[in-house]
Amino acid sequence: MNPILEILDVSKVYQEGAAKVVAVDSVSLSIKKGEALLIMGPSGSGKTTLLSMMGCILHPTKGDVVVDGRMVGNLTEDALPDIRKKYFGFVFQSFNLFPSLTSAENVEAVLRLKGWDKKELKTESVNLLKKVGLGERADFYPRDLSGGEKQRVAFARALAGEPPIILADEPTANLDSRTGKDVLGVLRNLAVESGKAVVIVSHDPNALDVAHTVVHLEDGKIISQEKPT
Repeated sequence: MNPILEILDVSKVYQEGAAKVVAVDSVSLSIKKGEALLIMGPSGSGKTTLLSMMGCILHPTKGDVVVDGRMVGNLTEDALPDIRKKYFGFVFQSFNLFPSLTSAENVEAVLRLKGWDKKELKTESVNLLKKVGLGERADFYPRDLSGGEKQRVAFARALAGEPPIILADEPTANLDSRTGKDVLGVLRNLAVESGKAVVIVSHDPNALDVAHTVVHLEDGKIISQEKPT
């Protein structure tokens, strides 16, 4: 099976006055459907910058990003939204739910952006919530949900439109250890049972238990890459 996502010798350099800051330095990675890739490293190591380039949010300064066999790293900003909508679901540590919308309505909002028929929005949003074990909370507002439940809603929203790639940035950062393990289990299931390519950026050592491949990043460079036993 060919990789669904590759980054080829990618670097990101920021100019700060007369100084150049290398956030990511010549990194190459690939991931196939059904795999969970974990990226770890200290704060400031370039993890989130790397994830943003993998998700076509940031342009690389050097190198390329290949999505489903297509080189997209140097596409114009006008072309990137369609790539993101088709291929990526994003999960963030702060949940980013709309407080005035129910769980189902939060998911529906993304389905609308992806062009779903209005008649199918409610049914599909509830189905997605059921996939992450939250079907009974479809009509709850974020204020009535626990942290773990909010993150599950965020997972359901990321799955809207069935993107093949899920990118999760510190998904357990605002959760207690037990809830964090449950959330990581959902990510593992999205890879193993749903066939998604899942990329996780995390400091959480429990994430090691759900990853097929672990990459350690430091000063923007890969210092090790391993497959846990």
